[in-house]
Amino acid sequence: MSVTKKTKSPVIKWAIRLGLAYIGLLALTLAVAIIVIFVTFTFVIIDAVTDSDSLGVFAETYFVPVSEFMWDLFTSLVPGL
Repeated sequence: MSVTKKTKSPVIKWAIRLGLAYIGLLALTLAVAIIVIFVTFTFVIIDAVTDSDSLGVFAETYFVPVSEFMWDLFTSLVPGL
């Protein structure tokens, strides 16, 4: 008795890999954008409570451009957004 083993086409394997890589890239981009936005809001809230401006200026200088870039990257990666 010989057992025949069905193998998947290499094209299907690569298509699945590319699809999963695309989904992973979307998830990573969105996660980084959410984390940066969360840190920015946290710094602004801390500044509001402590009546200082140092964290808010830091967040506006460094975190806001990063969050805008990550959000623009995410929306450009998703067709139709």
